[in-house]
Amino acid sequence: MKRNVLVIAGLAVLSTSAHATKSRMEALGQSSTRGSEYISDSRNIFRNPALLNSTKNYIVTEWGTTTAAQVTGNTSDDSATAPRAEGGFFREMGSFNYGLYLGNDGENNGRTQSGFLTQDNGLDLFLSGDMGVQWGAKLHYANSKDEATATPITKKNTAFGLGLGVVAGEAEGYLNLDLSDKSEGNTALAANQYKLKPSYLVGGSYKWSSVTFFASYEATKADSTIAAVTTTKKSSEISVGAGRIHEINPTARVITDAHVSIATYDNRLADGSTATGKTKVNKIPVTLGFEADAASWLVVRGNVHQNVILGETKNTAGKKVTNANSTTVDAGATLNFGKLKVDGSVGTTDSTGTAGTKSGVLSTSNLMTRVGVSYWF
Repeated sequence: MKRNVLVIAGLAVLSTSAHATKSRMEALGQSSTRGSEYISDSRNIFRNPALLNSTKNYIVTEWGTTTAAQVTGNTSDDSATAPRAEGGFFREMGSFNYGLYLGNDGENNGRTQSGFLTQDNGLDLFLSGDMGVQWGAKLHYANSKDEATATPITKKNTAFGLGLGVVAGEAEGYLNLDLSDKSEGNTALAANQYKLKPSYLVGGSYKWSSVTFFASYEATKADSTIAAVTTTKKSSEISVGAGRIHEINPTARVITDAHVSIATYDNRLADGSTATGKTKVNKIPVTLGFEADAASWLVVRGNVHQNVILGETKNTAGKKVTNANSTTVDAGATLNFGKLKVDGSVGTTDSTGTAGTKSGVLSTSNLMTRVGVSYWF
């Protein structure tokens, strides 16, 4: 413990950064995949690529395992306890900005473990510019094949996606399209396949005074064919809310947000697992968080998140069930080595480093988990 304190105290110090990684988003109760609707962060470019105009000239690495995306067969198996290795490079080039990101293997769109290949070795290309109105575009591609299985079945997966976004003053809008995500052949039968139909996320936000109002609509549809039986899985979600950053002083900020979420799932659940019939999930999650410059070399942050007033699931039998245990607490920190930033979640491991084995314990032997390192130039 003393050794850890001495190492931290000896860090080189320049300044803190408003832009960070997945761990910062999770510690503030935001989406680690798509970023935040109202908090400035480099992850926001995955929701709106036009925001690359304000978060550029850096390289980022998200530490994790190469197998995280294949744990359950869904394409969103990335979490604080099982992070996925990924990272990218973003650079200004004259009046344009470009970026290359590796390892982003998409999101959960309803696929379940059936021996199919999921997205792997994902590649994202970014391009943005400012012509009075800021604009941005993102192209996603993934391709994989397996001919070396024990059976003579060749398994394939190919995925394409496109993201578009604009920022005009205090307003912004975005459209993310999953054009295709197709897997052919699994461990049981070559004719089995999973095919995502064109799906999308559309939304926008507007900052009025100190409050940012935002709304989005997401719809997905996929056909899963097993033994000549095709099941169509669909989901839709509408979300409307508002968020605010309150500057207590130059070194401390309090963040608050709330939104109404109304989601419907046909032949699937929110986690992507299979369910026969229709399920509805309605909730109003509220987030209270903070971020403070504890020292010139250290930024600490945290949040508490819970469904308030509304938080229930109407299952396939038509029965309503309250979503239990919706209260979560997260914490994180940034260590500043000048232009090099090390972000991580705090207090989620025991002394052996096993993630999630103890709750409410600050582990000083393993100072940070869900680590992301970025260098700004």
